[in-house]
Amino acid sequence: MDIDARLDALVAPLRADTLSGASVIAGAASEVLHRGALEAGGESPSEIRAAMASLVTKVLAAQPTMAPLVALCREVLEAASSAADALTARGSAAQAADLFRERLQLRQREVARRAARILPPRGTILTASSSSTVRDAILFDAPLRELRVVCLEGRPMREGRVMAEALAGAGIDVTFAVDAAADALLRHADLVLLGADSIGDLGVVNKIGSLGVALAARRRDIPVHVVADETKILPRGFPQHVVDDRPAEEVWEAPRGVSVWNRYFEVLPLEIVTSVVTDEAVYRAEELERRRAKVALPEEIRAWGANYEAGGPAPL
Repeated sequence: MDIDARLDALVAPLRADTLSGASVIAGAASEVLHRGALEAGGESPSEIRAAMASLVTKVLAAQPTMAPLVALCREVLEAASSAADALTARGSAAQAADLFRERLQLRQREVARRAARILPPRGTILTASSSSTVRDAILFDAPLRELRVVCLEGRPMREGRVMAEALAGAGIDVTFAVDAAADALLRHADLVLLGADSIGDLGVVNKIGSLGVALAARRRDIPVHVVADETKILPRGFPQHVVDDRPAEEVWEAPRGVSVWNRYFEVLPLEIVTSVVTDEAVYRAEELERRRAKVALPEEIRAWGANYEAGGPAPL
């Protein structure tokens, strides 16, 4: 098997994952990069880095909306670049991938702890699709609360079922509904809790349907909180990838003459979000912009983002 085919085989499961949120996919991507680092060919650190750059390109392209992959790939490339020899470069890159995954788990726990502070002692939370960060926040001290959760299905793959099953299995009172029922069910909700795949220039990118939920909540003066660890925050100027067309058959095997539009993600402007809760802080829009100004990325990853957004080749 040639090198490109081998790398494609490593990355294929990432692209195929249509149910998991960004944090889960980032954990899987770290395992891909760990394995790729140990198998990378080359006799010098620069050759190892070049091999890792090829794999990083494929990882980023597999799930281009997922901001944690940008942070993960940055750390792996920087680790490979700082080594003195090829063996150390392989080990350092693999270790960076492992450490990212471990820290991500710690970050999620801290997000859950902070988010728990904004949840009511009793009441109804509405959420959309499936987010492990949202799930962990609701379950953080659930026995101390009297909560009811409305889970919207998350068309077309209906991954909201994963969320509903997890919460119900933990003893939470759960109502599951189609996405179109959001406005009708919001009249009974006390707050909306959403995850995020990225936070950047456009706002919060999350599963399609989230914008309608947030706008309906705003009309009813219901707070909308986004929970996301700091790896979801992109620096200023880095593109957020929302145009990611998926197979039409996921929605409908339509007859001739009917075209099916199937995209998974959309943008929530920050001005309609009450707060963004991360592992480090609770941000309002203006505070988040100051935080984004401090995020740095290697030029290679910035170039990848710009080239991908333009629809051209995106080598690192």
